[in-house]
Amino acid sequence: MMTRRAAIRLLGAPALLGACQITTVQGDPSGADFGQAAFRGRFVWTHSSPNFGGFSGVHVAENGLDFWALSDRGTLWQGRFLRGTDDRITGIDVAQIHVLKDTDAAPLPLRRADAEGIAMGRDGTIFIAFEGGTQARVAAYATASGPARDLPLHSGFRTFPANQSLEALAIDPGGRLHTLPEAPQAGSFAVFRLDGGEWSVIGHVPQRGNFMVVGADFGPDGNFYLLEREFRHAFFSTRISRIRPGNWAYPQTLLQTQRGQFDNHEGLSVTRSRDGRIRATLISDDNFKWFQRTEILEFHLP
Repeated sequence: MMTRRAAIRLLGAPALLGACQITTVQGDPSGADFGQAAFRGRFVWTHSSPNFGGFSGVHVAENGLDFWALSDRGTLWQGRFLRGTDDRITGIDVAQIHVLKDTDAAPLPLRRADAEGIAMGRDGTIFIAFEGGTQARVAAYATASGPARDLPLHSGFRTFPANQSLEALAIDPGGRLHTLPEAPQAGSFAVFRLDGGEWSVIGHVPQRGNFMVVGADFGPDGNFYLLEREFRHAFFSTRISRIRPGNWAYPQTLLQTQRGQFDNHEGLSVTRSRDGRIRATLISDDNFKWFQRTEILEFHLP
C-alpha cells in the first residue's frame, strides 16, 4: 500500500502556463504481450512546478486532445495533448493549474485534499472523489476554480481504511455517478451508484489476486472499464478489465502488464482514437518521488 504524502499547497488564482512539455515517445519497451490490448505509446510528462505529480485521475475529452489531470495534492491540471500523424502523444500544453476549493470557496485543507477520482458531466460539471477516512466523499464543481458542492454520503463510504477508500469515479451515459473503493471487503469491491440523489450498492466486483481498484471510466461503447493495480516488492503491475453494465461479477481482463514494466498507474480515461478504436489513456502517480515518473500510457482495447 502506498502512503499519502503531506501536501504542498498552491495559493491564489489558476496559473496560466504556455510552455509545451515535449518528451520522446517510446515504443513498446520489450515487445511484451499485453493480452488483448495493443500498445500505442508511452509519454513521460515533466513540469517545473513544485506541485507537479501525484496524478491519481485523468479525464480525456472526446476529441482525444483536451484533458484534465487530478493530483492527490488537491490540484487540477487542465491541458492539451499534442499528437502526431500516427495519433500518438508527442507533447503536452498545460493551460491552467487549478487549486481545488472547499464548500466555503477556500483552498481545501490538507485533510480534505486527497483527490483520487474524476468524472466529467455532459454539462461540464466536474465530479471528484476524495478518500481520507472521515473525509471520504464525492464533490461537484460547476467550474474548476469555484467552490465545491459535497454530494450526499453513503454510510459505507467511511467504513474503508483511510488510504483505501473512494478511489475510482465514473459517470454512465445516463449521467449517473459510480464509485468504488480501493479496498475490498469480503473478497469483492462494492459498486456504489448515485441515482435520484441517493447512493446504493448495485453490485460487487470480485477481487482477483492482489490487485486493488484505482480507476474507472465508462467508454464510448457504454461499457464500464476498471483499472486495477498490484504493488509488490516495490514494483507495480496494471490491469484493465471490461464489465458489461449489470454484470459486475464478471470482469473480462483485457490488459495486464508485467510487474515493474511501467510505473504506478492510477488514472484511466477511455475514448475513441482517430480510427474509431477504443483507446485507454492511463496516467501514473509518481508519489512525488525522484525515482518514479509521471507516465502516460495508451493502448487500443478490443
